[in-house]
Amino acid sequence: MKIGFIGFGHMAGAMAKGLIRGGFVGANDINACASDYEKLSARLKKGENARESALEVARESDVVIVAVKPNQVEDVLSPIKSELAERIVISVAFGWDFDRYESLIPGTKHISIIPNTPCEVCMGMTIIEDKHNLDKTELTLVENLLKAFGEIAYFPSNKMWLAGELTSCGPAFAAMFIEALGDAGAKYGLDQEDAYKIVSQMVAGTGALQIETGKNPGTMVNEVATPGGVTIKGVTALREADFHEVVAKAIDAIEK
Repeated sequence: MKIGFIGFGHMAGAMAKGLIRGGFVGANDINACASDYEKLSARLKKGENARESALEVARESDVVIVAVKPNQVEDVLSPIKSELAERIVISVAFGWDFDRYESLIPGTKHISIIPNTPCEVCMGMTIIEDKHNLDKTELTLVENLLKAFGEIAYFPSNKMWLAGELTSCGPAFAAMFIEALGDAGAKYGLDQEDAYKIVSQMVAGTGALQIETGKNPGTMVNEVATPGGVTIKGVTALREADFHEVVAKAIDAIEK
């Protein structure tokens, strides 16, 4: 199985690393192209194949992942429509859903997804549009590819972008929280790198606990923030600072 990336920025790079780490393909099974061929060639050090053009990537791959910026999709894909017709196309371009691709590459098998950067360590969360033109065998192949680096969830076309905002933008918000809490620890004497490490593990563990138990996050707060304890003091301070509202404003800004 040969996987091709048209565009190879941070997200595509994370996906490629996850596919290799997850054992779906070997490094030599990955083809990639980018606007700067020389820079891309220097970047690929694990045996991935740097290609000079999108056409070359398509010709050398069974599955083509479109990972260019949304405003570049039409210009990049239009010249290679005939080659893509023989491939499965997976799009990670935000805003490009099934209907939009149907007008650009009719007759080609395609599906739109929104992955996130934790897929690099096989802990990704990928949103999949539930509207596509893949048959059962092709869909199973795509699902297995995506599951190699994390979990998947289907959403209807009118909800997938919102879901994607939570999952693909969320790592930046989570990293800000990790940084802030770690820096608070450093303020009172912890080594900063040690603080980041233990906070990151705490965040990963809390997420795993919620997923496994299915508990409401509010219930989890109450289980830790017992009356008269130390946690309730911090929770109270966060509530007084409108923590929920501050986080919601991040999505408000995106939605606007």
